[in-house]
Amino acid sequence: MLDNSLKKEIHLLIVNTIKELVVSFNKSLKDAENIVKKTKMEEYILKHPITLRDSAYDWAVKLLTEIGDIETLEKYLK
Repeated sequence: MLDNSLKKEIHLLIVNTIKELVVSFNKSLKDAENIVKKTKMEEYILKHPITLRDSAYDWAVKLLTEIGDIETLEKYLK
């Protein structure tokens, strides 16, 4: 049961992170979804549940950093 609850929380964080990538960093929905998949966000959180405490915005920054999208980070984090 705890596992199901954890997966629901992870799903919610992923959805909110995708929203942040779209709204705060001007990514398309498709690009945002691909970033989350490419970086294996869900797998990482399952291994490190403490990261559920990080905000969706913080996750968006982490994922952009992980994929090396420095141009977007520089543009929106001035």
